[in-house]
Order: sequence, then C-alpha cells, then structure tokens
Amino acid sequence: MSVARSSVHPANGVSAHLLAGIAYAPSALEARRREIRTHDLILRLQLDQTISNLDADNLRILFRLALEKRLCEILSE
Repeated sequence: MSVARSSVHPANGVSAHLLAGIAYAPSALEARRREIRTHDLILRLQLDQTISNLDADNLRILFRLALEKRLCEILSE
C-alpha cells in the first residue's frame, strides 16, 4: 500500500533529516547540537497545531533515543 506524496506532511522530511544528522554526527557535541535543533521543529509543529501533544512527546523520545544511541557509539569508538 503506497501513500500519496501529497498526504505526507513536509515536516516528515525535515524530521528524517534531523534524525539522520544525529545518527551520523561526528562528535558528541555535534550530536547534541543537532538534537537541540529538533526542539525548534517540535515547538513549531505544536504551535501550528499540526501535531498533538502526544505526537510531540513521541518525537522528543525518538530524537532523545537517537542521541543516546549515537553518544554510546561515539564513546565506544
């Protein structure tokens, strides 16, 4: 089953880009900086009432877990 491109919110691409940025950050500091940028996206989506509070919380968890995973990877290098 495919989803029509017009039904996908533009923020999906932005959030995927931010998630990849965290996952491939070259340093712990850069990973943290990239994770901080996600707060702007989530806040903007909430203010525009594009996403619910539950969805915003889920996005925060997703980005936080990505950060923690990347930090663990960097520490083990």
